Amino acid sequence: MPRRFAAAGIHLLISACVAAAAASVVLLIWYPPPYGTIAGGLGLFALLVSVDVILGPALTAVVASPGKPVRELRRDLAVIVMVQLAAFAYGVWSIALARPVYVSFEIDRFRVVTAADIEAQTLADAPAALRSLPWLGPKEIAAVKPTDLAEQERSIELGLAGFDLSVDPRNWRDYASQRDAAWKKARPVSLLLRKYPQQATAARDIAARAGQDLNALRFLPLMSRRAIWSAVIAAPDARIVGYLPVDGFI
Repeated sequence: MPRRFAAAGIHLLISACVAAAAASVVLLIWYPPPYGTIAGGLGLFALLVSVDVILGPALTAVVASPGKPVRELRRDLAVIVMVQLAAFAYGVWSIALARPVYVSFEIDRFRVVTAADIEAQTLADAPAALRSLPWLGPKEIAAVKPTDLAEQERSIELGLAGFDLSVDPRNWRDYASQRDAAWKKARPVSLLLRKYPQQATAARDIAARAGQDLNALRFLPLMSRRAIWSAVIAAPDARIVGYLPVDGFI
């Protein structure tokens, strides 16, 4: 039993260190708060860690029997580690594919766009500055309605099929070019707090961090495949300064 516990304990420690290193990338860079909740990164990573980090040491405890020759034990452990690393790498890659890459202003809302939403070959149609997907957290952009008649018809067809403006790179624009439109569509945070007074403290904290008066802040709905929140924006550039976990469609 001491051999089993020692082997499993060492394996668990190494696995935990690897998981901690991955967590710093996944939860702080790919899914910075609150996108771990909005885009589902927390759930995906928790599933990966619970299956991979726990299962590997458990299998080590099973194979590390006291009577097993050292050569056989090394072989078994090597197989377990290779399988564990392969599974972990696949899990991290799956999380990377689901990472949020853009927060797109779309008509009257923000939409979270993930890497999985974008077909790689369509990136060539995006403006030059937006032809590669970010790896250091989601960036703010805008998506505009096409002006060409053929493109409008295509956009309608895609919309009916469930594809929004923001998932077509041809519609992407620099957020600065549309920030005035975003500000005009946004509404005062005070209206949101009338419906959700329990968010008053969080809203005041956002205002304080942004160096803004609470009454000067506005909000727009923030949509993802998993949730609808509210994005709080501030003048003069309509930048996102915070988030509230309540439905912004009021």
